[in-house]
Amino acid sequence: MVKLICTTHAEKNGSATAYSLLAKTYGSLYGSPMPEISKTPNGKPFFPDRPDIHFSLSHSATHVLCAVSSSPVGADIETPRHISERTLRYFYSPEEAELFAPLDLWVLKESYIKLIGGTLAMVKTLRFSRCNDIIITPDRFSVSMLYNIDGCHAAVSSSGDSLPTSIELLSPLS
Repeated sequence: MVKLICTTHAEKNGSATAYSLLAKTYGSLYGSPMPEISKTPNGKPFFPDRPDIHFSLSHSATHVLCAVSSSPVGADIETPRHISERTLRYFYSPEEAELFAPLDLWVLKESYIKLIGGTLAMVKTLRFSRCNDIIITPDRFSVSMLYNIDGCHAAVSSSGDSLPTSIELLSPLS
């Protein structure tokens, strides 16, 4: 089971909104308050008292994305923006450039890095491909999917569960 929820947020409160969205999602799924959060040495957040529940948070300039799952998960969302040619050459292979739009590839790689608990230094060596519109991940055992949310580019990667075809969009949290 992977639950994907997204909402909009006001400027400069994306991180706070992300944790509020996680608390709301956790409460609706499990009927209890969200447990304490810790982080791995690479900064991946987790619930030490609930190792059976995995989550990933991301926020862009306008939106917050929350993924909660029974298996490891990573999520990323980006508001449309220009990516310089220098940056593209750093994280794209020529083969990937033929298969993915720049921000689509960016969110795919970010979601996968969050899934495995890696660091951004890995972005250059990770390679994605496609076969009949199915995204092939670097390890070929996980699954990744692209989403468009109000014009934002988003991706979710999971190591076990299949991914839903859509993301639930909530009204802004108060």
